[in-house]
Amino acid sequence: MTDWQKHERVRTDPRIWPASLVALALLSACEAEPETPANAPLEAEAEPEQIAVVPAEYATDIAFVGFAAEPVRLYARFMNETSESMLQRHYVGWLESEGTWRALAELTDQLPVPRAAWRVLPGGAWRVLADDGGELAGLVYRDTLTEIRLTPGQLVAEWTGETGQREALLLARTQQGDSLQDVQDGLLVLRRSARVKRDDELAAASGREDTLPDARSVGIQTQLFLLVDSLSNGLLVARDASDPDSAAVAWTWVGSIGNEWTDVRIQPPPENASRALDRWQVELPEAGVTARFRLERLPDESPDDQPGREPRPFGISGRLEILGTGRPASGLGVESRS
Repeated sequence: MTDWQKHERVRTDPRIWPASLVALALLSACEAEPETPANAPLEAEAEPEQIAVVPAEYATDIAFVGFAAEPVRLYARFMNETSESMLQRHYVGWLESEGTWRALAELTDQLPVPRAAWRVLPGGAWRVLADDGGELAGLVYRDTLTEIRLTPGQLVAEWTGETGQREALLLARTQQGDSLQDVQDGLLVLRRSARVKRDDELAAASGREDTLPDARSVGIQTQLFLLVDSLSNGLLVARDASDPDSAAVAWTWVGSIGNEWTDVRIQPPPENASRALDRWQVELPEAGVTARFRLERLPDESPDDQPGREPRPFGISGRLEILGTGRPASGLGVESRS
């Protein structure tokens, strides 16, 4: 069996797929028409169990950018934080539609710890589409101003994140309201992470001051850049900004073909650059791809925010050049620390 055949077997045999991607693969049977069934059940909140709970954080992040001159851009983060007796949720998001950004309604509450604390649970304006195993298979957000449905489709690439969780780049579709004119295809990044809390964090949460935070607790500074143009081409770049010598990785979706690249050259802006000159450049010499772009803060983010563990999302505007032909591109950038 050739290496290519082995790779195809991994992607086509559902018995050996990673569990976190089974639900997404079930939705990818039709590459061009990923749809959510109208009667798909909403996930019910799990019954609490009397079990020993290790205090931990579970996060799911999604970033979607549509293939359009004025694309839909959606970023959401779902954080579940467990203690010995409770699960605290903090769900946030931002949406750009028709050129206007708005922050989505936050959800912060407490629940009894469910069987699977990592699951994204429905609540408030957030509704979750899930398979029998509880894996995220779609998302619906609805408030008095906005209704948007996100449906993952074909898998483009998958890899292991910094905390050992599987991450993925997929084709996806959004629909706003009931109008088919408000349907948009694009690229979706789906990330999951899990982290057991340290003793100093538990002490701080309980109000004790005999344990100081570990100054080395902030480790990898991960940056992701997702750019998409109106011809259905896309570029995803991942790098560790805390180590300038570490290798970046990139994935491209060009001409309906996905590829992974390790020869990635990134030129960040100078540290003292003014906002007008705050431009990034990414080159993939083997692919003939160059991206030049700027990062812009999303609404309701204080410019004085200190870098922390929670990701900081940015809007991206720039240009994506493929084999000498360039087009305007939009996207999302996410910076997080582990």
